[in-house]
Amino acid sequence: MGEDRRKKRNRKERRAYVEQLKEYQSKGVPIYIDGKETEQEKDWYRIFEVREDGAVYMADYINTEDGQLSEIHFDLVYLDLEARQAWENRKRLDEMVRKAQLEHYKTLLQKYQKKE
Repeated sequence: MGEDRRKKRNRKERRAYVEQLKEYQSKGVPIYIDGKETEQEKDWYRIFEVREDGAVYMADYINTEDGQLSEIHFDLVYLDLEARQAWENRKRLDEMVRKAQLEHYKTLLQKYQKKE
């Protein structure tokens, strides 16, 4: 029961945050995700994701010299370098296994074709 309330509260907080982004955008403040300007609300929900490699989005609010908000940027950051390195190592290992399996299947196919 508590888990459902927590999820509901999180969804509510996300919607409120996106509504605030829409208000900023309506006032002419561009919103960037990964260095690209994004104008669609559906793209903004990406900023709440925690990726498999441990990366999360961090907001950076850019102001003019007189203190007015001029841009909002969301960029990936890695909070846990060890988790990122473990993910990269696992990804590399998976790729090596995949290549070895392909080589094995090629060898088997060649042997099978020679028997015919």
